[in-house]
Order: sequence, then structure tokens, then C-alpha cells
Amino acid sequence: MKNVKKIIISLFIVFFFSFFSHNAISATTIGDTTFPADVGNTYTWEAISPAETKGTKMTYTIESIDQGVHTTKDALIVYCTIKAYHPSYGSLILENNSLYMAANVTQNYLAFVNYVWGPVIIPTPINLTLVAEASFAYNFSIVDNTVVFNYDGGYSEELTFNNDGFLTEGIYGGGGLSELSFFLVTDTDVAAIPFGNFFLIFMVIGVIALVHLKKQKIKKSLQI
Repeated sequence: MKNVKKIIISLFIVFFFSFFSHNAISATTIGDTTFPADVGNTYTWEAISPAETKGTKMTYTIESIDQGVHTTKDALIVYCTIKAYHPSYGSLILENNSLYMAANVTQNYLAFVNYVWGPVIIPTPINLTLVAEASFAYNFSIVDNTVVFNYDGGYSEELTFNNDGFLTEGIYGGGGLSELSFFLVTDTDVAAIPFGNFFLIFMVIGVIALVHLKKQKIKKSLQI
């Protein structure tokens, strides 16, 4: 039993340091601002109208998240690769590991640099007023988690986000233009991704402990 305890304690120490070293390296939070995704995560939005764009997809892959300085502001610096897919024409990389966003909501600072179909991932806790201002929208309204940008000529953009900071639906159009409507088709539970890997460690610990205990019981039974 002492050996079992030593094994379990040793493995938990390894888990402890790997877990906290992972979080210490993580740059997804600065002040009260958190980017709600992790490096390597991929998210896809798909158009459902109009007919000529139906099935078109935009996929964002998070390439890096760092804490740095952007226009003199301490901020989270997020780089993304943005890939477009059209059912008839295939895939095309629109942005390859390009600066997507810099944010520090604590300092009331948010800047979007490269995106398609508007901002699709925003820092949390969500602040749609800041999102609208960062999108250079002068005429906008906010109802719950939806922000509507109104432009001259009747053109508008309607963006709905969930509390996790992901755009769930976007509607662009009006003013004589066809309405582009798209929605999030991969809603990854980002909080579960890193923990999922560490769950495997717990499982391994349990298996090793059970195997060792089984061996001990077999030895005792043979001695008897």
C-alpha cells in the first residue's frame, strides 16, 4: 500500500506542475479581459443565404495568443488563420497567421484588424458597446446580446453573440443588397479542451493504482 501511495502522489505531483505550468504559459487573460479560445482551436461559420453564398464557410484557427503592446496599450494580441470554403470553388486562405485582435477591456481598449463577416470572437466578459466602437460604427443599437449597426441607404449588420464571446448568428444586408445570413456551426466547449487532456492523466493514475492493487492481492493470495 505504501508503494501505491507513492505512485499516486508522484503522478499527482506531475499532474499538478504540468497543469499549472500550462496555465502559467497561457496568455488568454489580461486584467479582466479573457480571449475565449485557446491556441489551436478552430471555429467555423456557415452561410445559409443568399443562394449564391449558401454553404460558404469561414474557418478561424487560433494561431497564437500573447500579452504585448498594441498602439501603446497593454493587450492580448491574437493571431488567426482565416480560411474560406465555397462548395463550387473549394478552399482559400484569406489570412495566414495574421493579427486578428488586440484587447484590454480593463483599459476600455479593443481593436479588430483582420476579419471576414465582421468580428466573430470577442473578449469576455462581452462588452458590445466596445465591440461596436471598435468596428467604427457610429449608429448602433444593442438589445441583450445582439448589436445592430445601421448605415446610410438602409444597409445594416446584425450580430448576435453568446456569453462565451462567440458570434452565433450574423445578418448583413438591406439597402438593395441581398441578405447574407450565417451562423456558428462549431461551438466548441473551449473550457473542456485543456481539461480533457488532464482527465487522461487522472484515468492513467487510476488504472496504474488498480493494476498495482490487483498485483498486491494476487501476491497475498499466493502467500496464503
